Amino acid sequence: MIGAEFFLDEYQHKCIITGTMNPALASRLRQQLVGLRSERARLEHRLLKRRRMLRATFVERYLSTGIGRRKTPACYLSFLREGRTVQKYVRLEAVAKVRARTQAWSEYYHLLARWVKLNQQLADVWRELGQAQADEPAVGECD
Repeated sequence: MIGAEFFLDEYQHKCIITGTMNPALASRLRQQLVGLRSERARLEHRLLKRRRMLRATFVERYLSTGIGRRKTPACYLSFLREGRTVQKYVRLEAVAKVRARTQAWSEYYHLLARWVKLNQQLADVWRELGQAQADEPAVGECD
């Protein structure tokens, strides 16, 4: 066999290792890893950026006032406390600051979710690269 290597098993039998490595696939996977790693670095740079955040959701509600529907929304912060959803009223003068901080939290949370997904993709590609570079012993070809 051309390109085959031999080794001795535990009983001193000569066994064949077939050259099943796929260099074209391995090269493509390496290129994919480079792209995924640079994307992860960009995400990490954005995640490390300092920001003021509130771990809550900004909610605007048009509640009735007793004489009819509101023309302007009432603003609330919605968050979990001890497993229960709590809503706290946000005064009009604090709306801009609170909205900005909850948007910062939302952005951070979505970036973090993307980072986790990207790491899973990287692990999958690393595994695939290992398999593409590995040779396999030929079954049943030991003397």
